[in-house]
Amino acid sequence: MSLGSYLRSHITLLAILGLALGAATVEWRLGHTYGHLQPRSHPRGAPQLQGEALQELARVLQGLYPEGAEANLTAGQARLEQGKLQEARLLLEKALEADRRNQQLLFLYARLLLDQGEPPEKVKAVVDELGRYFPRSREKVEEFFAQASKGRIKFAGEGQY
Repeated sequence: MSLGSYLRSHITLLAILGLALGAATVEWRLGHTYGHLQPRSHPRGAPQLQGEALQELARVLQGLYPEGAEANLTAGQARLEQGKLQEARLLLEKALEADRRNQQLLFLYARLLLDQGEPPEKVKAVVDELGRYFPRSREKVEEFFAQASKGRIKFAGEGQY
């Protein structure tokens, strides 16, 4: 191997290393800049706030719209993230009083009921309501809750619960 080809191969490797370091730096900065966002769970889904950013948004919304569904939903999500399930439940129920047709709210409330060990009939009633208002997602939602409840909740095609 000649000295020229040896130097060219090392220059190429150094260029590749430089590009990799540049890409890693950009990735780190974006992660650091947008660290308040949860990663997307679906390619078409929008990123969701988390941590202190979510709590601050909840405080602002509740200050502006204390009876609003969106404000109480956001506050409920913040409490869930903190592990305060009972506070979250009260906030989600308050949000449901303002808006019974919010898909995210109904889904989150049904999940919370399931996590708190509520009777399957109560969870199923919320899931059925969700399916009535949003029939295009009914099958996937029912499948999710049938699996999440480990078979305790069954839907129309599976027999009675």
